Amino acid sequence: MQAAQCAVTSYSFAPSKSPRAGNRGICNGGGPSRLSFCGLRKEIFGVPAERCFRRAALAARPTGRAGLQGYRVMASASDNGSHVTAFDYDLIIIGAGVGGHGAALHAVEKGLKTAVIEGDVIGGTCVNRGCVPSKALLAVSGRMRELQSEHHLKAMGIQVAAAEYDRKSVSDHANNLASRIRGNLTNSLKSLGVDILTGVGTILGPQQVKYGKIGFPDKIVTAKDIIIATGSVPFVPPGIEIDGKTVFTSDHALKLEWVPDWIAIIGSGYIGLEFSDVYTALGSEVTFVEALDQLMPGFDPEIGKLAQRVLINPRKIDYHTGVLAKKITPAKDGRPVTIELVDAKTKEPRDTLEVDAALIATGRAPFTKGLGLENG
Repeated sequence: MQAAQCAVTSYSFAPSKSPRAGNRGICNGGGPSRLSFCGLRKEIFGVPAERCFRRAALAARPTGRAGLQGYRVMASASDNGSHVTAFDYDLIIIGAGVGGHGAALHAVEKGLKTAVIEGDVIGGTCVNRGCVPSKALLAVSGRMRELQSEHHLKAMGIQVAAAEYDRKSVSDHANNLASRIRGNLTNSLKSLGVDILTGVGTILGPQQVKYGKIGFPDKIVTAKDIIIATGSVPFVPPGIEIDGKTVFTSDHALKLEWVPDWIAIIGSGYIGLEFSDVYTALGSEVTFVEALDQLMPGFDPEIGKLAQRVLINPRKIDYHTGVLAKKITPAKDGRPVTIELVDAKTKEPRDTLEVDAALIATGRAPFTKGLGLENG
């Protein structure tokens, strides 16, 4: 849902060469060994990571006298790389989103004593404010469209009453899915012995990091290596006032606290396009505001044409291209949200929109605030 909101990584074990295993993956239960859900491994669905590593170690163990001479013992999950070093950890990962989680599992697999520092919640943007809840909302919008396709249903002899939805239940569905996956990610790290250090991480030097929560003393830890996996946050252009209620980013929109009758979406990339699908399925009218001369300017041209024909033209969507939202003011005291549009090239005033809400979908920026990059 978010631009660059998660690093899509995929780690998998090599297929077993055991005659009994055939071509099955070590940790696949008979299916493909590689599972990539926006970089999340099987741990998110409750498959214990420790069991995967143990099976991998057994499968990697050669047989015969000659084979034993070259046998490399893989790191035990419970040991988490217990060899003594001059540092607290071999590796500290700042950020426990999809990138940080995948890096931690890989590090333990390689025998490194590992810790992750997380100042928010495990899973980061992808699990909590991006891919997972957005796809849950898109699943709901897809079902709504199926039920709203009266002509198609009648052709198959199916009659249904008017399709309705309960906003809070839809929101709870997305939140519950994110919560379940977040719990599985946390448990997978704990089962492998990865230390989860709670607090905002700041680099003090090349091999030193402090972390802590507001109101509590900071703690300092050291590591041979540090990985920065702090992800990204929504980018809000200047002149736009965010109130989180009537003018908001995708972080707020995924909570689905209300469904406006008319919403302007600033930016027509895939974040905006996906939310237009959700909002129109739930009954909203949508207006896109795009600074470039065409919608979905970052898409492959053929894909963009297909998306416009299927996802925009048949729906209650209009759009303004070649214009910038110079100023956006939240709704207040009975007044609607106002959007002042100017020509993207000349900066001359073009129009003023008055809508119920505005979603800012103008991309994402790296999250580096307070990270201490200048000390690295």
